[in-house]
Amino acid sequence: MLTDIYNYMLWGDYNKKILELSTVALPESWDFIGKTENSILKNYLKYTFFKLQEENKVLEVDTFCVFNTGLFNKYYEPIYVQGEINTLAKEEDPKWKFKCFCTKYELGYLEVNSPPERADYFSDPSLLVFDWRCHVNINFRHILEDNDNRLRLPESVTNSDNPDWQLEGSVNNSIKRVSANYKLAVPQYFNSGIQLLLPLYFGKESKPSLALVLTKMKGNYYQGHTCLTMEMAYNNARLISKPESNWLLPQEIA
Repeated sequence: MLTDIYNYMLWGDYNKKILELSTVALPESWDFIGKTENSILKNYLKYTFFKLQEENKVLEVDTFCVFNTGLFNKYYEPIYVQGEINTLAKEEDPKWKFKCFCTKYELGYLEVNSPPERADYFSDPSLLVFDWRCHVNINFRHILEDNDNRLRLPESVTNSDNPDWQLEGSVNNSIKRVSANYKLAVPQYFNSGIQLLLPLYFGKESKPSLALVLTKMKGNYYQGHTCLTMEMAYNNARLISKPESNWLLPQEIA
């Protein structure tokens, strides 16, 4: 049974610890527009810790625990979280309490010769790149009629007499864009698998409104089954790595 990172160890002032991690790690935007509490970093650490548990990559010994955040400091050294025994813990309290963010060198003083590895999200690198030779099937009914998906669509689509035409046009345009520049397809991790995100522009938008989610199937075709908000898309994509595409930027997502 997986444990939430907030419950795994006693953190004290969690916001303060997250702020410290954001200053130790390589510079990066950890907030969307209008937010100031490193919400992206919190989401990243939460789901990274779930994946580490799935892969049995959380080191626990008698007196301390260690796990790899998957982030790097300015010297490109991996950043680890070290916890120590929570000596004041009651039965319902976490066994561990946060001690520090540290490097492999600092773990050497604990005689940790092989620190735990970072989370591994893919075994097939080809899934990270859009294959323009593959056909794309779109689940129009789910995207246009499912309540959650419908609320994400711009009004120009939901109020249209032919929303399917608008959606199809946006999808076809996106496929053309990514076929010309494969870097526009951003990989994300969701439901234990790799998917690709494609930007969807509607009308004369200069920025995409949504991200189309594509899953590659064994028969070498894609299933486009849902759309995500920009914020949802970025959070999912950031689990793998910092997106380098020019359309999925946290500083432009409100």
